[in-house]
Amino acid sequence: MSVRETGFTLLEVMVAILLMAVISLIAWRGLDSVTRADSHLQASTEQTEALLRVLNQLERDVDLRAGIELSEPVKPGVNDEPSTAPPALTVRSTEGRGFRLDVIRVAAAQEGQLQRVRWWLKGDTLYRAQGPARNRYPLPAPGSGVAVLSDVSDAALRYWDPEKGWRKLSGNRQENPAGIEISLTRQTPQGTEQYRQVLGPLE
Repeated sequence: MSVRETGFTLLEVMVAILLMAVISLIAWRGLDSVTRADSHLQASTEQTEALLRVLNQLERDVDLRAGIELSEPVKPGVNDEPSTAPPALTVRSTEGRGFRLDVIRVAAAQEGQLQRVRWWLKGDTLYRAQGPARNRYPLPAPGSGVAVLSDVSDAALRYWDPEKGWRKLSGNRQENPAGIEISLTRQTPQGTEQYRQVLGPLE
């Protein structure tokens, strides 16, 4: 008397393999989607952190603008009259687009000394430069500068006029304005992003 052997038929095995292949494909696509989303989120976070570092540094430079008196060189001539100290904050428009911001600020960790700091846009990159600290005028000029923010397609600056409100520079130079507003436009993988930083009142 023969005993019937039990097991899977070839058709059943093929169906099982096909189902496993479909499940594996779905799982791979899901994992790939999660990986892409994580990379996208990480890139966006890094861009935001870089921007915040720049804006915080800019705000710090302005907050630390000169508020102490330094020994000044004297003008040759009658009574050796002291020369006038330069303005602590100067803003001006540059050719084409962008702006230039010059600050005379208290030097970090160097009590009683000041240094010149400059911000400007060149091409699609925002730069910052600072000069050596010194305890008397004239202060050394800022160095060559360091790129602090890339992919900046536009940068604009307005100053606060107590009588007329926010005003564009339009080729003008303003010394020690009551307030400044800086607008940045960046091109990122997520698209065009705009940022605005208001510093003031600057008393």
